[in-house]
Amino acid sequence: MNDHRPSTFVLFGATGDLALKKIFPALEALFAAGDPNMPSKIVAVSRRDWSDEDFVSFLENGRELAYDRDFLDLIEYANVDISDHSGYEALGARVEGDVTVYLSLAPQHHKAVIENLMEERILVQGSGKILIEKPFGTDEASAHALNELLSEFLNEEQVYRIDHYLGKDVSRALMDIHEKTPEFDALLVSENVASIRIGLFESIGIFGRGASYDGVGAFRDVGQNHVLEMLAVLVADVPEQTGEDALGHMWQVARASAQGKLAAPHDTCELLRRGQYEGYLSEVGVRDGSQTETAFEVITSFSSGRLAGVPVTLQGGKKMGSSEVFMEVLFRDRPGVPERIDVRVQPRQEIATTERDGSVETFVIPKTGDAYFNILSDAFAGRMRDFVGAEEIQYLWRYADRVVACWDEVPLETYGDDRPFLLQ
Repeated sequence: MNDHRPSTFVLFGATGDLALKKIFPALEALFAAGDPNMPSKIVAVSRRDWSDEDFVSFLENGRELAYDRDFLDLIEYANVDISDHSGYEALGARVEGDVTVYLSLAPQHHKAVIENLMEERILVQGSGKILIEKPFGTDEASAHALNELLSEFLNEEQVYRIDHYLGKDVSRALMDIHEKTPEFDALLVSENVASIRIGLFESIGIFGRGASYDGVGAFRDVGQNHVLEMLAVLVADVPEQTGEDALGHMWQVARASAQGKLAAPHDTCELLRRGQYEGYLSEVGVRDGSQTETAFEVITSFSSGRLAGVPVTLQGGKKMGSSEVFMEVLFRDRPGVPERIDVRVQPRQEIATTERDGSVETFVIPKTGDAYFNILSDAFAGRMRDFVGAEEIQYLWRYADRVVACWDEVPLETYGDDRPFLLQ
């Protein structure tokens, strides 16, 4: 625990699944690890009329493994009704010292909460941080409006846009490789690379998320963020950096640049596929006759830069027969160039290079912590590298909007165990 200046972590959406399954366990792990930037107080926020003790009981009942009692002693509870703007004054009275606010909320609530935080001066320009869970907006226009709102009140260095895939060990290892191994960047050029494929496959369905998932679909759910961010981490052209502060900004610019060079579909909707798994229409919360996709394949390329013209395939979906996340680079047959590089994010964490003679060199990436452990540790320490920048989020949504605009022209395939959504 931080024994110096008092600090407060304020969590909106404290009773949600993400908070219970990921955020609070990550906070406890940071506490147990003695993270030097661990806040001295955690204020859980929701609209329920509870006491501190009520919330702690709720938290304990939501987990089989008991929480550390000393960790639970850090937790207080604040009742804030974001629909009628009440409770912010009482919340402000609980904040001590430096404040970090985490919004684990649906995007339609972001604007009202941010305005109330500023009005109550829980956050002020130059002091405090705000972490915003994905999705950051619902399209390019709403993301731009949210960026504009934040820039009215805060400096960009105070804003931490979360895509937890940037906090995964493999993504962090790839960024380290870019920084420390110039030969890796020199290898990833159009003269060498034949194709790139990024995949995020899940074996499960929407698992009770019908009301929130339907109308969003697979591409906006995981393609707009995780898949495009993994691609950017893989191919980013990273200049030399001179310090930790410059490093975070540099990575945000480098990833945005890579995303901006990706050719979005205009007259190439025929290069897209979408599917819906059998039984989706029977899921609770799904609309009758829904056309929402649960799987996608997008074939594109880079329109400029050192990978100009290289084909890129983006794939993802639910009930795909397996759970795996990967990046794959196939190379042209050239002297001194390997046959392929396979980056495995899940279920294994490794980078494997296959040479032309069939030999394989595998680098196993150690498990350092859950992605939320990593991103919270980075946020508390002020490290920006693993967070999405303002320009970056604009490019992500711009590309996603153009893909989704094609869906009316792309047949919706039905897939299942006996007829899988075959991805080439």
